Amino acid sequence: MSIRFASLLLLVLLQMGLQGCSLLGAKPEVVDSVPQEKPLPPELIEAYNAGLELLQDEEFDAALVHWQTLAEKYAEFPGCWTNLALAQYRLEQFDASLESLNKAVALKQEFCPAYKVLGLVQRELGQFGAAEDSYQTALQCDPADVQVHYNLGILYDLYLHDLVKALQQYQLAQGMMSEPDETLAIWIADLERRSTEQVAGEGS
Repeated sequence: MSIRFASLLLLVLLQMGLQGCSLLGAKPEVVDSVPQEKPLPPELIEAYNAGLELLQDEEFDAALVHWQTLAEKYAEFPGCWTNLALAQYRLEQFDASLESLNKAVALKQEFCPAYKVLGLVQRELGQFGAAEDSYQTALQCDPADVQVHYNLGILYDLYLHDLVKALQQYQLAQGMMSEPDETLAIWIADLERRSTEQVAGEGS
């Protein structure tokens, strides 16, 4: 069985109209795109950008300290807690990451980016059913999110051993990409073969 690695190509966006960016981008940016009842503090926007750059550059120890400080100072923003959780996840501090994500969701239950990270953390903690629920919640927010389909496929494939659902998620992820992904193509072919063998074995 080929090894599947979780994909988390995002840097999590901040609540109230601030938008983060993907690790696929050249440089993270935060944009205040929604009118606010009161202006967002300029120092928060600057610090948020700096934190995204640390995550993008994979400086996770520095990112951890940075986001801990931001989460304490701007505790009302679930994006700060979610990016802190992302740094903790990258450092394999899964219990702490789960705690940070619970704070994010408590602040804003419909804060979609939290569920993308939550699925990864719950999977690492062996909470596979909860991880599936988190991914499904993330897909309710954005059914065309390639990363979620990809990671949900891994969950079904390696942890829940549901070949049919895993294949479906991999195919959805592949179909949403602008260019075919060679690794996904191998996984899809592998699952198609295994599914056929499984059906043949059940019929014998």
